[in-house]
Amino acid sequence: MFASIPVLAACASDPAPAGSCDSARCAPGNTCLPLDGEMKCRKTCSSNSDPATSCPFGYTCTDTQSAPQPFCVESTALRADGLPLEKKASGQWGASCQAHLGIENPGCDTEQGFYCYGRSPADGEAYCTRYDCETDRDCGPGFWCGQVNQTPNVQTGKRTTFGIVQNVCLRRTFCSTCTVDLDCPPLGGRPQHCIEDASGARICSPECDGHQSCPTDARCADVSVGTKVCYPRSTVCVGDGSLCSPCRSDADCGEDGICVKGQYTTETTCAKKATGDCGTAPTPEPGTCPSSVVAGSKATVRCLGHIFEAVPENYCHGFYPIGKDGGDIGCWTPAR
Repeated sequence: MFASIPVLAACASDPAPAGSCDSARCAPGNTCLPLDGEMKCRKTCSSNSDPATSCPFGYTCTDTQSAPQPFCVESTALRADGLPLEKKASGQWGASCQAHLGIENPGCDTEQGFYCYGRSPADGEAYCTRYDCETDRDCGPGFWCGQVNQTPNVQTGKRTTFGIVQNVCLRRTFCSTCTVDLDCPPLGGRPQHCIEDASGARICSPECDGHQSCPTDARCADVSVGTKVCYPRSTVCVGDGSLCSPCRSDADCGEDGICVKGQYTTETTCAKKATGDCGTAPTPEPGTCPSSVVAGSKATVRCLGHIFEAVPENYCHGFYPIGKDGGDIGCWTPAR
């Protein structure tokens, strides 16, 4: 790792006045590029997934749009002693971990602050990452600093806390924030693009060849990026916090709301606290819940916390039918 640092460093041998930089004096593969108002020799790149065109460990290939080409930017993730992370053979960004072994996981490089992240003790897609990030630069390539509900997690599959969120470096998947395509790594072998949703927010979205290629809360659509990509059925990844608005965590649903997920869907939507006891009938007691959900959703309003563990009692939420008599918590997943 240390051998690569001089390649990425500024033009230390350049005798030109402070603030200037001569690309001819940069090391091979480097050129003078601006970042945060400073012009320095920086290593160029074109990928965060191809080893031949990506950056050394501890750096992310970034397109600032103010520079003529992408370049490597050093991560701000540090060890407990304040030094940069040291590359290990395993247990770091995105390495698989066995969720049932807990957060402080033997599959992760815990000495350097990597812990297991997953949505339940049975999560087969759990991976090693770092918690308590502040910005995306605290995370590795292909990751972003996002907020998640404290539970469920690799220690419990139940929703035991509400309104408590934490920052985690998350893999960039569908609906993750982004700035340019370079931020979004391939997902399941499919290229991803950084597109705008209806609110103007930029989100990662994988290419698709049909609705079945997308999460259940998305459809395959042509949104002018030259190919079809998965697009939120609700048109946004985070809504205004009202009943059935899409959300990433409880923080997106206001003081009287929480972000919930059903059993058979990938979508997460806002449930809102009822004004009283909803009762146990198929429909809420009159006046305790909003009479309708956010515009565009075909879900019905229910209050089934006495049946579904994902929702506490006396919270209003969306509900969509499955078959003749079944159903699930959700607002945008098609009835089936």
